[in-house]
Amino acid sequence: MQVQPFDLNDIIHEPSDEQLDDLMEAVAAAARRHADAARAQLMLRLRAEISAINPPFRREA
Repeated sequence: MQVQPFDLNDIIHEPSDEQLDDLMEAVAAAARRHADAARAQLMLRLRAEISAINPPFRREA
């Protein structure tokens, strides 16, 4: 289903509830993607910092 584009600044032709719902869903999805990417980047940095402080245990034979 293709929703017609709209201008949030146009007070004469206000967007429909469906258009606003679609906009809110798109914003929420973009926020989730951004948060997931930030979380992944932070986990990489955290693992690197932990590894630098605490090198992996190596058993000598």
